[in-house]
Amino acid sequence: GYGHAAPSTDGGKVFCMVYALLGIPLTLVMFQSLGERINTFVKYLLHRIKKCLGMRRAEVSMANMVTIGFFSCISTLCIGAAAFSYYEHWSFFHAYYYCFITLTTIGFGDYVALQKDEALQNKPQYVAFSFVYILTGLTVIGAFLNLVVLRFMTMNAEDEKRDAEHRALLTRNGQASTIHTTDTTSATPAAAVGGGGGGGFRNVYAEVLHFQSMCSCLWYKSRE
Repeated sequence: GYGHAAPSTDGGKVFCMVYALLGIPLTLVMFQSLGERINTFVKYLLHRIKKCLGMRRAEVSMANMVTIGFFSCISTLCIGAAAFSYYEHWSFFHAYYYCFITLTTIGFGDYVALQKDEALQNKPQYVAFSFVYILTGLTVIGAFLNLVVLRFMTMNAEDEKRDAEHRALLTRNGQASTIHTTDTTSATPAAAVGGGGGGGFRNVYAEVLHFQSMCSCLWYKSRE
């Protein structure tokens, strides 16, 4: 609400709260559903256009849909700004600001249409345009926000999939290195016995040197 009209009685305030609790979720669901259907139709239409133009890749990507949704929002705001600038005698910037505040449901109330010259009674065409424009604009904005949310969800899912693949790769590499170490350890005694040729003699020689170093250490300790 813009704040220019509000319930004054206690019964009206109670009715407003109950009506808002029921109406706001239903309205959000309605605009979400309409936005999804609009996106589906636009995706089908863009796919047909790409096929008619003979493009090699006729698939419609998420980036295509977000781009179309963005320019649709800009166009909707510009059309509304031009109309309200004409009817309300606002500047184009102020009319654009009013459309943005209205369609994003911020509703400061610093600019409110249909308040001059008893427009609600004397300008039925303007009233009908405002009603249709606000509903259509909310649907377009809802469709675009639906695309943006889906885009972020897709990016998050891709990141999670990439992290899962990376963890699985690290796990496989760790298991492979463990198996390789186990195989090497089990093969060392056989090589020391003589199954490894020259490697076996080298292992025996290393053990002899280790034994000599231990004897030397013990001898030095006994001297001390």
